[in-house]
Amino acid sequence: MSTPDLQVTRSRADVLHGPTLGTRLRRVRAVAGNALGELYKSKTALLGATMLVILIALCILTPYIARYDPIKTNYRIRLQPPSEAHYFGTDRFGRDVYSRVLWAGRRLVSIAVLSVGIALLLGVPLGILSGYYGGWTDTLVMRFVDGLLAFPGLLLYLLFVTLAKEWKLEGIWVDVVLIMALAIAAMPEFARLSRGTALTERQKEYVEAAQVMGEAGFRTAMAQIFPNCVSPLIVNATVRLGFVILIVAALSYLGLGTPPPTPDWGSDLRAAQDQMETIPMLAVFPGLAICYAVLSFNLFGDGLRDILDPRTSER
Repeated sequence: MSTPDLQVTRSRADVLHGPTLGTRLRRVRAVAGNALGELYKSKTALLGATMLVILIALCILTPYIARYDPIKTNYRIRLQPPSEAHYFGTDRFGRDVYSRVLWAGRRLVSIAVLSVGIALLLGVPLGILSGYYGGWTDTLVMRFVDGLLAFPGLLLYLLFVTLAKEWKLEGIWVDVVLIMALAIAAMPEFARLSRGTALTERQKEYVEAAQVMGEAGFRTAMAQIFPNCVSPLIVNATVRLGFVILIVAALSYLGLGTPPPTPDWGSDLRAAQDQMETIPMLAVFPGLAICYAVLSFNLFGDGLRDILDPRTSER
């Protein structure tokens, strides 16, 4: 068998039975190589990626580099300035600010990743199936999504926080409720984005070919259309991560987030207000942490948008 015949046979096998493991690995390596090459070309994406690597590394290493218990009080060393013993000083309860900043970052990044991940798992299949099937399925799903969009996000967060207080939840369960509220608020955005891509892709020849060959509708939607939704979803999810961190910090600053003494940039920033005139550094460190985290996600998301959007790359 000649080489062209062999290539045709492999392509037909890929269509009928799906690509082999070796083919998939080669595609993944090619995509990864191209992505890294484009990443080095974009200064914005490279800067954001570098900042994100540092942020994630700090979150992972927090148990090893945080020097003190973030919630342990010691009134004998309260309101001390930055020193060799306490890099960022101590707060009004004698707690180490450096350790609290690190543990708060680990917690907030985890909440952001989990909430956005759940929103993707809920919204993307809904959007793809809605756009692929159309008709009454699209009508029902989109009316549900429109209803969620019409509900103000802040009220949704307040509703869940109020329920957590009514149920007298403590510790990690408060964060679980907050994660679900953030996921439900973000889900409509991902559903509409994936639906728009599905509406465009379902008219193309490769989808019609899969339908003619008898491939099930759900498999066609998820195996054929979903890969074309990945690029815009990655960009929006990355930017959304920074937005979620900002929301959680804002809720805690207003006293609506996780109750003290849990480490949180927002609640620590609010607590530092009383010492702004005497020890302003207490507010500087959690404030800088919020700015750094949000900026890193936004820069990386903007850089990915420039890389993955062909219209911006041509300019």
